[in-house]
Amino acid sequence: FDTGSLFMTSEVFSATCEHRPFASFIHRCIVRHQSGDWGDCCSDDAALNDAALQDGSRVFSVYTIPTGLYTLSDRIWIITESSREYTTVLFPSEY
Repeated sequence: FDTGSLFMTSEVFSATCEHRPFASFIHRCIVRHQSGDWGDCCSDDAALNDAALQDGSRVFSVYTIPTGLYTLSDRIWIITESSREYTTVLFPSEY
């Protein structure tokens, strides 16, 4: 599905600049999100995402950060807005 322009919060961006393996993890998560792999979101959110591909609603994915890769958060969120104009990568604490 079309994810539009890709954005990440300044905290996520800083972490990707400082730690190359974390940047690779973020890239893999974006690819998963674009391919319909919603990661670790609950089954209700996964069902809403599947429906969103048909009705144009917001798409929300959750990915657990591997232990030791980044210590200030244990997961990232990727949200594609219903307009499909942009997708944002963020830490849950930034929502």
